[in-house]
Amino acid sequence: MISLSAGAGSLPGVAVEDSWGDRTVRGEGVGGTMVSVQAARSAVVVCAVLTAITACSDSSGAGGGPANPPAARSTTPADSLATHPAPRGDATAAAMASYLKGLAAKKKFTGAALVVRRGEVLARFAAGQADAAKHVPVRPETIFRLASVSKQFTAMLVLKQRDRGRLRLDNTICPYLVPKYVKACPKAWGPITIQEILNHTSGIPDISEMPDFFPKLPKPTTTQEIIQRFVNKPLDFKPGTSWKYSNSGYILAGAIVEKVTNKPFGTVLRDDITGPLRLTHTGYSTGSPPPGYAKGYLKLGTPAPPLNGSQANAAGGVYSNVDDLGRWDRSFGTDRLAPAATVKEAFTPQARCPSGGCLDSPSTAYAFGWLVDKLKGHRYMYHPGLLQGYHTSNAYLPDDDIAVVVLSNVQDTDVNGINRHLATMALGG
Repeated sequence: MISLSAGAGSLPGVAVEDSWGDRTVRGEGVGGTMVSVQAARSAVVVCAVLTAITACSDSSGAGGGPANPPAARSTTPADSLATHPAPRGDATAAAMASYLKGLAAKKKFTGAALVVRRGEVLARFAAGQADAAKHVPVRPETIFRLASVSKQFTAMLVLKQRDRGRLRLDNTICPYLVPKYVKACPKAWGPITIQEILNHTSGIPDISEMPDFFPKLPKPTTTQEIIQRFVNKPLDFKPGTSWKYSNSGYILAGAIVEKVTNKPFGTVLRDDITGPLRLTHTGYSTGSPPPGYAKGYLKLGTPAPPLNGSQANAAGGVYSNVDDLGRWDRSFGTDRLAPAATVKEAFTPQARCPSGGCLDSPSTAYAFGWLVDKLKGHRYMYHPGLLQGYHTSNAYLPDDDIAVVVLSNVQDTDVNGINRHLATMALGG
């Protein structure tokens, strides 16, 4: 059974087969940059972008004003999350481009990848097809379903509601669920806290392990209906005594966010995160992401069955692209996202991982939507996502301000291995 999120290599029944013939690779050369269509609509923005290549000038004719008039003072605050291309000829950027092109040539990577180190774009790369039937290529700006990378957003939304006094992490969950989501809480859920559902220590069984999970994926649903499918199942263990990944807990967390804000989950995501951070290609899908999103494939040439985003819910229903995720990651190094204490808390270990790591991936602990690990002695915070036709991996190295995003619409892609390799290169290894 494939859960909403799992480590690379845990794909039962899915053979690795590179059978897709397309080898088109799209990405930037070393030091390249890319201007979005939206940005290009503004002459001011175009001029600002072009200054990275050649300075915008205002030459005057005979009898005109001064050849170099004083620059107007900008009234727009500086964007602390803005990026710039790596210098032309940068060795690390060149090595990353070679590595990613090599994977694409061997048909081992279809998707998009981004690496940003202290605001400098070392890699922004895309390869393969977003929609093979329509011959639509993946581009760096292509939108993907994030699967369980969504948990980073859900956990932060809960923390932000806590900061506003709307809940406490040690509150039990039942008062927030009755009667809107369940008529009555089972007795076993009585002691379960909000923190435990966020840290996978609640004991509530994972809905993706239930036999009706995959048959229901194409069908629209509601949060209430999903919760009914697991509300009466026995707990896997006494709350707070063990760790076991549970998408069900994050579905409940999304319900709690809706309860305390009296708004739909997607609206809260926009108001509290994507709007303030200007994540213009990120949102929450109760059906399909916006047109042009990458269609999912189980392996190259094998389309995944249909998927309705409402089934993934707050555990995996967020969509985004590599550029927005890079901004999201780097916002943890600024005051743009939340108070410093909250950001620090989001990365603080909350529950120890089993001996083989959380999600069978290298990790020592689970924080708030992040796996905690170290890479060459540096803190390496990440989360994988796996959902029918998609495999994603998002990482941030907070002490180095390095963001690494790898998104694939081919399920058997080793996104976690690619992410870790790119992060190692960014550290100079």
